[in-house]
Amino acid sequence: MKHYYTLFLLLFFVSVNYAQQAQTLIVDKAWVNEAEEWSDFKFSGQIVFNTSATNEEGSLRIGNYDFLYDFAEGKAKFANKATYSTAEFSHPRKVSVTTDKQGVVNSTYEGTLIFQSDRDYYSVIAVVTLLEKGGTMLGVKMHLKDNAQKEYAFSIKPTS
Repeated sequence: MKHYYTLFLLLFFVSVNYAQQAQTLIVDKAWVNEAEEWSDFKFSGQIVFNTSATNEEGSLRIGNYDFLYDFAEGKAKFANKATYSTAEFSHPRKVSVTTDKQGVVNSTYEGTLIFQSDRDYYSVIAVVTLLEKGGTMLGVKMHLKDNAQKEYAFSIKPTS
């Protein structure tokens, strides 16, 4: 009986560890800041952020054609327009970490947002701020490093 108990605990800890490795987050609300004024922003389809504990801290995979096309300012001339559907925020470098009065941790990263599919490739330098409280991701803010006048903010919820 002791062996069954040990096996059960082992399986429990492995499943908990696996569950913490990857997280899919759906955007609940989106805002855009242009000319120092925030307004609601609607994109067709859902904006999805994927995180993985196996990647570098701050790495994200982002999915939504309309948002990514707008974010990259339509500058990439892809042979396959579907390349705008997903992008990888990779090689993040932590720029700052602050905690506000409500205990929300704001971790800001600078990294490369990469669009890639077959022979299509485009990258931009982006600044991404992840808002977390108690290990739960609450929101994301991001802008191009070269264009801080246009910033996007998202409240997110995990899929479950």
